[in-house]
Amino acid sequence: MHIQFAGALTEQHNHQHIDHFFSVPEGATRLHIDFEYAPKRIGRYGNLLTLSLFDPQHERGTGHRGQPTQQVSISHTEATPGYHAGPLQPGEWNLMINTNLILPDATVSYEIRIAFGFDADITDMPRVWPPGTTAPRGPGWYRGDLHAHTLHSDGSWDVDGLAHYARSQQLDFITLTDHNTVSGLDHMHSLASDDLLVMGGFELTTFYGHALALGVRELIEWRVHPDERSMTTIQQEIEAAGGLFVIAHPECPGDPACTGCHWDYPDLMPGRARIVEICNEHWDSFSNNEAALQLWYQWLNQGHRLVATSGMDIHGEPPPARVYLFDVVYSDSLSESAVLAAVRQGHLYLSSGPQLAFSGHNRGGQSVMMGDTLSGDSVTLTAEWSRCGNTDQVRLIVDGDLHDSFAADASGTKSWTFSGKHWSVVEIRDADDGLLAVTNPIFIQSN
Repeated sequence: MHIQFAGALTEQHNHQHIDHFFSVPEGATRLHIDFEYAPKRIGRYGNLLTLSLFDPQHERGTGHRGQPTQQVSISHTEATPGYHAGPLQPGEWNLMINTNLILPDATVSYEIRIAFGFDADITDMPRVWPPGTTAPRGPGWYRGDLHAHTLHSDGSWDVDGLAHYARSQQLDFITLTDHNTVSGLDHMHSLASDDLLVMGGFELTTFYGHALALGVRELIEWRVHPDERSMTTIQQEIEAAGGLFVIAHPECPGDPACTGCHWDYPDLMPGRARIVEICNEHWDSFSNNEAALQLWYQWLNQGHRLVATSGMDIHGEPPPARVYLFDVVYSDSLSESAVLAAVRQGHLYLSSGPQLAFSGHNRGGQSVMMGDTLSGDSVTLTAEWSRCGNTDQVRLIVDGDLHDSFAADASGTKSWTFSGKHWSVVEIRDADDGLLAVTNPIFIQSN
């Protein structure tokens, strides 16, 4: 039994979710989909169509990939990465085309072919990935990453490759956040061990911005529908599920260079959002990280209490010389719940190598660390740093302005006392003004 669809899409179909309903017959045990579209590229840029599949009750996965030829196979025991294996429920299914980008003046033709298989006896069971474990560790600084991809979306390596790379970098934790799918999480969690905590979530990849949903295991409906479902509603659902909502690479170029990558949700600028990724990939990447850092400072000056994070946004083995800013988190323990709780509190700094501490105290004896609030009309802040280069600079930023700057001299300590301010962070920059490390703020509340 075969089902076919064909059509043509133009710019008026851009940024839509286009349904293709079909019936799965009783007794079908295998489903195979062939999808093709053309043209893929027009000059410098490319059209991008992705697929989502729904059975009568649930979403069975999304393949966020750019290839103009795609195959999806699902059976009781196996599924194409990005999708979920399991019995094929008879009834109405939906293959949705997500038109992430249709270039101006383009006409994109597509064809869908759906075939079914029927097996009389099914004796094989779906593969079960036994969860790994990470031995408890006490309070301390833990270094890791919050944003990475595999072939379950648009990555080039499987989850084993991601875990291997994390170990090669001597990370304490790594997080899998594939685009609009959680199909790789069970495999990822099976790779946890005493030397590596693995965490999970997914990257909401929409037409007008991307965000990380950290600490969730089930896919939360990620599509924004005007007048029906806002990004603020999605953010609230992620937080209600115990997850963290992180605005990803907010100043990355958007269409057509990077489809949907620029953050364009007026209700979350930053609105109720409390975490923003200010460094995506490496510092000098395509993602305009300096602009994202300055946007964070602007939001802090508007009175928003926002935590900054970094994310490799890695999709495969990087060049050997590639240097990333990792998230260095002060956590009560090395567990997913504790690490994410510490991120929520802002108890972290971002660093490509330097070690950095930032603390404060007042005359009343209150002591705080980065992410906390210090009360008082006169407060003292102290920075300690090490593992810096001879040409690196330490910079104190107060309310968005450069308050002090001086040579790092490999390591050192310095304190400042002032009043009437609202927040402060410490940066370490190289001789070319590239960011090597930055703390989260200490917030100051005057009496």
